[in-house]
Amino acid sequence: MRTVTDPAVVAMYGKRYVFAAIDQTELAMDTRVNLILSPRMSLQMYLQPLLSVGRYSGFKEAAQPRTYDFLRYGEGGNAITYNPDAGAYLVQPATGSPFVIPNPDFNFTSLRVNTVFRWEFKPGSTLYVVWTQQREDETTTGRFAFNPDISRMMRAPGDNVFMVKMSYWFSR
Repeated sequence: MRTVTDPAVVAMYGKRYVFAAIDQTELAMDTRVNLILSPRMSLQMYLQPLLSVGRYSGFKEAAQPRTYDFLRYGEGGNAITYNPDAGAYLVQPATGSPFVIPNPDFNFTSLRVNTVFRWEFKPGSTLYVVWTQQREDETTTGRFAFNPDISRMMRAPGDNVFMVKMSYWFSR
């Protein structure tokens, strides 16, 4: 998760390798809608909303190289406190210098939409009109809340792409 330089950590060659457990919740729904307006005209839409929330806990550091031994913060002389105003954890290890870990919790929302209108205006000649939009938003609350997350996703600024393609069949 993070590496902190501290010369007092001789066993780990002057580095603290910090780890934590993550409790992650994701909700995604890939949706495809095909609307056939006539044999020569169609509208296709693909939506991909995503809500992803992660909350970290149980911060610890590697105790020795090439082992699964850890020094857990909050036990054995190691202390950890969260400062909500700074949005960071203050770690005071038993040996070495105190250090700060920025809050790694996250709420990520994303919406991708692709829409394709196809019209075959003459046999072999087709007009395509395509619209693509992508929206993203991220915060550090780390709590899953469906309605506020959906609302934030819909309010996020979107990147829009609009394309037109026409193919024409020249016949004799």
